[in-house]
Amino acid sequence: MAPEKSHLDAPDSAIEELGRSAEQIREMDVATKCRLKRTLLFEDSLLKEKHRAFFDEHFMKYPVIHISFSLCKGTPAGRFYVRLCNAIATAANNWLKQYPFIEGVEVESTNIYLQTLQETLTVYKNARYATKEFASEYADLPMQLFTSLSEFVGECIGQYILLIDEYDVPFIHSCLESWSDEKEKKEVQSLLKGLIQIMFK
Repeated sequence: MAPEKSHLDAPDSAIEELGRSAEQIREMDVATKCRLKRTLLFEDSLLKEKHRAFFDEHFMKYPVIHISFSLCKGTPAGRFYVRLCNAIATAANNWLKQYPFIEGVEVESTNIYLQTLQETLTVYKNARYATKEFASEYADLPMQLFTSLSEFVGECIGQYILLIDEYDVPFIHSCLESWSDEKEKKEVQSLLKGLIQIMFK
């Protein structure tokens, strides 16, 4: 079970967005409702729109890591790093909540990955509470967070789908925002490039 919690916990009425009537929804079993709520995750996806056959073949065969970059903007760079980390940490915490309920997971084989993810999240929490902005030594933390999350989910489940909402927001922001100096701007753009390369390698 993949923890796209905000969608799976949505009221059944949300399924009406897919063209189902209230009467049809009442007659559905739980599995059908769950499948349709997961479909909502991909309603605006180019994958579904442009490659429907591929989407239908693979839909619900793999768990989903769902990350939203909608709030990943702001200056200075330290604040920007915090928001990137927060987006990834939210997805990581959702997975940690579901971890005890995932069937077929060999606990011993995943312990080291679980520990690494928890330790990385702790570093993030401590840094965030210490200051509203990250100093330069935390610039690599978004990449560390995603790497530990990816390795943990990969070890628990195997292959997964990475779904990033508003993935273009941080890139647009890095180009258009008024940075204090050109060096800071280049540092942010370099971090984003490295993060995306890790995410889609």
